Amino acid sequence: MKKTQIFRTCIAIYLCLISTSCINTGKPITHDNIFSWDNASLYFVYIDRFYNGNHHNDINYGRKIDYGNPTKNIATFHGGDIVGLTQKLNEGYFDKLGVDVLWITGIYEQIHGWVGGGSTNDFPHYAYHGYYPMDFTQMDKNFGTIEEFRTFVDAAHARNIRIVMDAGINHPGYQTLLDAVQYNFGGVDMTEAQATKHTEGLISNSLSGEHYNAYDYLSHFNFECDSVWENWWGNAWIRSKDEVDKDVLTESIFGLPDFRTESNTPVDLPPLYKNKWNAEADSNTAWINSSAVKYRTNLNIPPAEYIIKWLAAWVEEFGIDGFRCDVLDNVDTYRWKELNTACNQALDTWRQNNKIKPCAKWTSDFWMTGDIWDAGIEYYPNYASSGFASVVNFTFPKNGNLDSIGITWQQYANELNQRNNWSTVSFLNNTYKRDTQSQNMINCGTCLLLAPGAIQIFYGDEVGRQSVKNNASDPTHGYRGDYIWEQETKTLDHWQKLGSFRKKHISVGAGRQITIDKNTFARIYESDNIKDRVILKTSAQKKDFVNVGDIFKDGVELRNAYTNETSIVKDSKVEFNVLNNIILVEIAQ
Repeated sequence: MKKTQIFRTCIAIYLCLISTSCINTGKPITHDNIFSWDNASLYFVYIDRFYNGNHHNDINYGRKIDYGNPTKNIATFHGGDIVGLTQKLNEGYFDKLGVDVLWITGIYEQIHGWVGGGSTNDFPHYAYHGYYPMDFTQMDKNFGTIEEFRTFVDAAHARNIRIVMDAGINHPGYQTLLDAVQYNFGGVDMTEAQATKHTEGLISNSLSGEHYNAYDYLSHFNFECDSVWENWWGNAWIRSKDEVDKDVLTESIFGLPDFRTESNTPVDLPPLYKNKWNAEADSNTAWINSSAVKYRTNLNIPPAEYIIKWLAAWVEEFGIDGFRCDVLDNVDTYRWKELNTACNQALDTWRQNNKIKPCAKWTSDFWMTGDIWDAGIEYYPNYASSGFASVVNFTFPKNGNLDSIGITWQQYANELNQRNNWSTVSFLNNTYKRDTQSQNMINCGTCLLLAPGAIQIFYGDEVGRQSVKNNASDPTHGYRGDYIWEQETKTLDHWQKLGSFRKKHISVGAGRQITIDKNTFARIYESDNIKDRVILKTSAQKKDFVNVGDIFKDGVELRNAYTNETSIVKDSKVEFNVLNNIILVEIAQ
């Protein structure tokens, strides 16, 4: 795993504590200031669904948020914002969970209107999730201002928490009726109020007088006349309907417009941006990314290179630490490499321009992970050479089976320790899948939080957040319900204990595993300046012995970090009480 990416701010302390005998004799080694992407705990949060810190920014761009019933409102904007996320950050919520990376959904300005939700357009689907970008150079007003975002990133960095953002170069958001009215494309004959109204039943196209089923909201667009689309992205930027779906690189994902990312033909700015930025003039300065301003002009470069510059500008402006990249296999790997190179340069620029900030001294490269559907922990050399540190692991077991998880942990540790430039990001639930049972999140949490490699907590997993029950034809939006802040704390307490233990001990995620006994596993991490050893045991007993093998010598005082008990090693064993089926053995400090 990537030992070169370990950060050490207390080197003088470590140098006097690096011998193996220090561990065996029980002399404690403090690891509180060490960070490794291999041991990272990422908290994946939907900004809009987490916490509303500023009710004044809930409605923007003519959007509508309340359509009168829960099913209709399942995919509208719900009010969560950067101010709210910052408030919970400053309250120490993520510190208590042991989180050292916040993975946030895209903050870029999204399409303004809705698209037909689900398979029957039974609800309006807005871009609350950040996956339908319209303007890559400025923030969506529903999420907050540039200065609010700067406050958030700086506050996270001050707590040694890295920031990872969703990013993609494959597609923009859909065409919507509201955007068509506001920016005059598509031949839509409506007012803004009409464009936000969600209608079921038969509707009439005012251009032709014909009637269509409600799910075909696209009937309001004129797709037969090319000239009415001149104010949108333009043919130089996106593929025509006859050019998509030839192969995976030209695939139109769920009907989304597909950027010509493979094109090396220089183009001007898209017409949408020219008209949009001219109309906004100086009214949007609070939301425009200053580092992107130099790229808001005709650069005479291919489409993908514009997008890469716009995305890297967020790194240059704020010191963003990494991207989670969308749909890896739908974009040529050389484009991902170009994005990685641009972001590393941007991060270096930010560090040079912000030397007084403590995180400017961090030395790790820009970090990238991404999604390949149903990928596991296998090595992808083509993505590793393109700058990726991992691919998200869809195959992590979701059943919370403590009797079999040790085999999985062993497999992961063996695989991931083969290479210094590759890890994984495992999850239980995420934006695509909700496979766990909310009542089993204690055992599921044990399996995930003690897993080798980086792990991703989907917001609310730590409290057993349930999917929102609704009658919508697309269950995905129920996975992304609002975080409920008033709830029982038993599950949260468990996740906080495990998360804190993981953050304290780099060996949990970045170490090798030795199976000592039944359901008993040592994790060992050793580098030039760091040595860390812990033992994990799952047990259904109320009190149990832990065989420590030769990991710790007789006479060493050990602690069960879960219960805070201590015990002296005798005959290679210690005895501890068991709570929630887990014992976490560390050297007593």
